[in-house]
Amino acid sequence: MQPGQIIIVNGTSGSGKSTTCEMLAKESEDFWLLYGIDHFLAGTLPATFGHHGPRCRDGIYAHPVNEAEPDGALRWSFGPYGTRAFATLHEWVASAARQGCNIILDHLMMMDPPVLQDAIWRMQGLPVTLITLKPPYEVLEQRLLQRKYDKKLPADILGEETVRIITNRLNRLRPWFYEAVYANDCSDLEIDTARHGPEAVCAMINERLAAGPGTAFAQLRARFPLAGK
Repeated sequence: MQPGQIIIVNGTSGSGKSTTCEMLAKESEDFWLLYGIDHFLAGTLPATFGHHGPRCRDGIYAHPVNEAEPDGALRWSFGPYGTRAFATLHEWVASAARQGCNIILDHLMMMDPPVLQDAIWRMQGLPVTLITLKPPYEVLEQRLLQRKYDKKLPADILGEETVRIITNRLNRLRPWFYEAVYANDCSDLEIDTARHGPEAVCAMINERLAAGPGTAFAQLRARFPLAGK
């Protein structure tokens, strides 16, 4: 059986990756499965172990970039369940491709924690194309500010204090996310979504797919060899 193609669309919140992935799947005449990091974190990972949950230290937790500045910028780290969860996500994607299904995944391809390094080896031998959507930081800030007014957290359900804490945590995480998600400089295609709208972005991705499977993952495996190889 021929393996299916994997498209990984990397980018921070506000980069346009969810819109791009949905449009790619909807407009293609081929069969594409669609999955994403937002669905994974909100619908698959137990909330107790997410970075707003009481057992986040065992899953995904936010903590100061500089421990000497406890009220400063935050970053993510993984506990044992967080590491296992992301490994499982990558195995799911690889398994779908091995069953002959094409799959589009919107993702956060960080190197620290080693999300990228885990994905490149779990998807070894499969046709993967890595796309990075990277608008300037100030454009992301503007988009997320607009989103804040469009999609407010439900204070009537969560409570005002919980909403305040979550909003504060997300604001303090944003600078680190931009640096972490875009730290890797090796992609099959990088697009500035401040300059190109969703239709143009999809056209550019389809043009890259027509040229054959990506090579970025092979290059990255050379950069990040497995222990003992």
